[in-house]
Amino acid sequence: MRTSDVLRAACRLLRAEADHGTRWRLVAATLATCGSSLLTALAPLALKGMVDAIASARNPGGVPLLTLSLAAAYVVALCGSRALNELGPWLSGTAEQRLCDRLRRRFFSHLLRLPLGFHVDRHSGAVMHCLYQATAGFHVTVASLVNTLVPVAVETIAVVLVLSHLDQPSLVLTFIATAAAYLLIFGFGTIRLARQSQQVSAAALAMHASLADHLANVETIKTFCAEGTALGGYAGASGRLASSWSKLLGKQAGVGLTVSATFTLSVCVSVALTSDAVLGGSLSLGGFVLANLYMVQIVRPLELAGSAARDLSQAIEFIRPLLDILNEPIEASQKNPVVHIVPPAAAVVARTRSSAAFGVRFRNVHFAYDDKHQVLAGLELDVEPGRTLAIVGASGSGKSSIARLLLGLYQPQLGEILLNDRSIDALRPIELRAMIGVVPQETALFHDTIALNIGIGSPGCSLADIQSAARLAHLHDFVASLPAGYDTVVGERGMKLSGGERQRIAIARAVLKHPRMYVFDEATSMLDSQTEASIRQNLQEISKDCTTITIAHRLSTVQDADEIVVLDRGHVCERGRHSALLAGEGTYARLWALQMRQSN
Repeated sequence: MRTSDVLRAACRLLRAEADHGTRWRLVAATLATCGSSLLTALAPLALKGMVDAIASARNPGGVPLLTLSLAAAYVVALCGSRALNELGPWLSGTAEQRLCDRLRRRFFSHLLRLPLGFHVDRHSGAVMHCLYQATAGFHVTVASLVNTLVPVAVETIAVVLVLSHLDQPSLVLTFIATAAAYLLIFGFGTIRLARQSQQVSAAALAMHASLADHLANVETIKTFCAEGTALGGYAGASGRLASSWSKLLGKQAGVGLTVSATFTLSVCVSVALTSDAVLGGSLSLGGFVLANLYMVQIVRPLELAGSAARDLSQAIEFIRPLLDILNEPIEASQKNPVVHIVPPAAAVVARTRSSAAFGVRFRNVHFAYDDKHQVLAGLELDVEPGRTLAIVGASGSGKSSIARLLLGLYQPQLGEILLNDRSIDALRPIELRAMIGVVPQETALFHDTIALNIGIGSPGCSLADIQSAARLAHLHDFVASLPAGYDTVVGERGMKLSGGERQRIAIARAVLKHPRMYVFDEATSMLDSQTEASIRQNLQEISKDCTTITIAHRLSTVQDADEIVVLDRGHVCERGRHSALLAGEGTYARLWALQMRQSN
């Protein structure tokens, strides 16, 4: 998008997120700053009258009432200007905070509704910094529009009108020429600064992405003594950011020096013209003071306007990445989302708990993560309601991809997936996922309590419900032995727990949802043999009335399944019960024999 398009999009977003209270505060802030600028522009008129009154006073020993009145008006105008100038930022600042709060919510809600592929392809650190950077950009945008550009326009118009009544056309032309020069300097400077600001924004996102990536993998860094490599990568990204900022600051300094030269020239011209006018009798001493005071005074708002334009161009480039993310298409069946808050799953879960199990159909499903990596090629797969299907195969055969497709985390390039002969595309993702309980191979935990990590997918559940699910996962006794019990904080990504403990939390999390279907993706791979056998029995009990898909590498964990499917290069090469597949002496039988030899 062009810079002007980004600015318009940012203003539309601000207008959409501004509620009644925010709009009222912004209007009040604009009126306050405009009033301050108007008083600032008119105060020199009182000073002019006071100087002329003193210069023409016939009684030097006394102070005429008119002089006192003009002096009082001058002081009141200056004080009123300062007071309103302080009031404006307070009003606009509170409005900005309300806007930023709503923008943060909107951005996070949008992130949650984006396809999984978006998050896989992005650095989380860059996405997080994108929000921080854009928030700062919106702050500058509001401040520039409300506290600077509009008030400066008011003050400039007032000054031009006052100068035009001095009957000094040359002064008016000088002032207009100075303003035009400022606009040209800042206009061309803004274009140059915008390009460099874009590089600063990109470098900042890259630096924060590097920081987050290294911190997320700090255990691996320490394990492999890779501190030097990590520091080198981060130092390179940080150095590029510093270099980008140096170039931006250099260009800002160049614009500032050009403005200073313009200011010096305009003041010299103004002093020369007004001095000649006073000597020629066409301008009073007060008019001389007024004209030169205006020329010096108006430089401040013009410079502020130029600085605001410069900062606005930089803010636009900081906002651009956030707008790009907000323009990313959300998941296909979330076209009518709640704007700020993702709807809670409690009601959906409540509707599905008493529902019967459903059947699953994969019809000619083709899927690839990218053009070079075909995962599923014409997959045909049926799972009857209430039955248990096991999916086995070599690594990379597409086992876990089936689970991701079933959950709607990715979309197949060809074919369809049906639940009871109804396409999953017809369901909202929140409805689809509320019906499926998943125990993944790698458990993702939040840096929070055990209770929250178990109950995260079941809003409104009680502690008793959580404890019941933990018992079924053989987790309760362990949690009860901890000093803080279910209030124990598990640490970043659950690093305070063992792999088996993390996986049992995942099992309890899935059980608590009371789903109509279970997907066990290597659900017991992190457990010891004794605990695995016990949990397998519990899983069979809790899933006996549900449709179940078990994805496994160890064939010993699926031999009791109603049907076993063997995947090879993205399609089904064998299917049947354990005994029949062994008798067939095919791929499954070879894998079984290999694993039996390895276990012995």
